[in-house]
Amino acid sequence: MTGVSNDKRTIEEPATPRPLIGILVCDHVRGHDLLSAADGMDYDAMYTALLAGAEPELDVRIYDVVNGEVPERPDECDGWIITGARYDAYADEPWIKALRDFVAELHEQQARLVGVCFGHQIVAHALGGEAGPAGEWKAGPQQMTVDPTPWFEGGMVWLNAMHRDVARTLPPNAKPIATGTTAEYPAYLVGDTIFCVQDHPEFNRRYTAAIIDARRERLGNDTADTAARTVMDIDTAGDLVGRWIVNFLLDRRAMLPSHSPD
Repeated sequence: MTGVSNDKRTIEEPATPRPLIGILVCDHVRGHDLLSAADGMDYDAMYTALLAGAEPELDVRIYDVVNGEVPERPDECDGWIITGARYDAYADEPWIKALRDFVAELHEQQARLVGVCFGHQIVAHALGGEAGPAGEWKAGPQQMTVDPTPWFEGGMVWLNAMHRDVARTLPPNAKPIATGTTAEYPAYLVGDTIFCVQDHPEFNRRYTAAIIDARRERLGNDTADTAARTVMDIDTAGDLVGRWIVNFLLDRRAMLPSHSPD
């Protein structure tokens, strides 16, 4: 008589792939003083830390866009983030033109994208809006009040700024979702796949103070003095906005806490 085996074997489920976020690096931290203030981190590391602080279970791929490494296809990553930069989003340098073309392709393919500062401006310029000088520098903590969205709760937050250019007009189908001290359009959405924010959630207090000091001559003493004072007095919400960015990139909807930030 043939016996019935009671052998129970564990069938392992295939691991769910971790989301892959492409970081489009548009500048580098330069100079000993700034690198020291950033604890040795370049911008790719700042953004990696920002994303990991909100979601440890994701991977990143770095593209050195400022040195010509532009992705070939929108589907190389599950989502994309464009960093800040000291450059003009409306310039005709080859890498900037190539990045604008890639932004247009991401939009056409409905890929998920976040733009920060320079990224905020280049998205606007690439999709039919206009980026350009605002006429004055914004440096140090800036206040903005953000509308609630399906991905994050919004509210009043402070973020560190360092810019003179802004998105002067938004692209067609873009929706402004914030007001504040930094620009006419501190944050906006394009459809439900692109989120842009003018200021820097990746900048901490120490690095912001150092870059204010490094750019004092360009900022002017009055702007630099005010920025240096407020950066020491005001706590910014980079970690919170980092969570908003991750929720957006991963298309996590209806994950709102029971209260808005103060």
